[in-house]
Amino acid sequence: MTAPLQVIAVAAAAEGREAELRAAQLRLVQETRREPGCLRYELNQSLDDPRILIFTETWESEAHWRAHMQGAAIQRFQASGAGQMIADFSLFRATRLE
Repeated sequence: MTAPLQVIAVAAAAEGREAELRAAQLRLVQETRREPGCLRYELNQSLDDPRILIFTETWESEAHWRAHMQGAAIQRFQASGAGQMIADFSLFRATRLE
C-alpha cells in the first residue's frame, strides 16, 4: 500500500487582497473536501503575518491530488481571479516518515 500524499501550499496575499483571497480559498476548501481521495484539506492563517495562508492537505494518492488539481473546484478558484490575489506561492509534496 502506498502512503498518502501530503501537500503543503503556502500563499502570500497581494497587498489589500487578504480578505478576498481568504474568502476564495475558504470556498475552495468546502468544495475540495467532497472530492474523491481527499482525506484532509485545511486552510490555516499565519499568526505572524496574516497575509500568509497555508493549506495542509492529505490525499489517498498522487493520482487523486492530480485529479483535484485539474478538477472543477480548482478551475473555479482560478477563474475567480485568484492569481491576481496572490503575491507569492510555494507548494511542497511530501510523504510522511513516521
